[in-house]
Amino acid sequence: MPSPPFQRLRLSRHLFNDMIDHARRELPCECCGLLAGVVEGTVGRVVERYPLVNALASGREFESEPKSMFAAMRAMLEGGLEVLAVYHSHPTSAPVPSRTDLERNYSPEVVNVIISLAGEAPSVRAWWLTGTDYREAEWEVSY
Repeated sequence: MPSPPFQRLRLSRHLFNDMIDHARRELPCECCGLLAGVVEGTVGRVVERYPLVNALASGREFESEPKSMFAAMRAMLEGGLEVLAVYHSHPTSAPVPSRTDLERNYSPEVVNVIISLAGEAPSVRAWWLTGTDYREAEWEVSY
């Protein structure tokens, strides 16, 4: 597995809560979005969240709608931010990468945050993915 550009993803409580709210609003479909920010030494500090449209409107998979992806990428470029993580939800399964998640991996250099809504309370885990493998990523909610 390639060496990631940072070791720990850090996001604010506000952005974390917004991500969970996005997942709940999209039920029964999967949500998807981007977390952008800056790399400060070994930490990827998230400063902005970009919710995207799931073009598939599916509860089992997602595909970022091109228009929403383009708008997010343009805003990041204008703000001097880079993609640090991709997030999506699993409405009925654990927050563990599926075979489809591995096959459609955005990049091995970004964290993949998965929000499970299968239980009473949301469960969130983060992963480094390749096309065939995954390992858990370090992340934290702070500031």
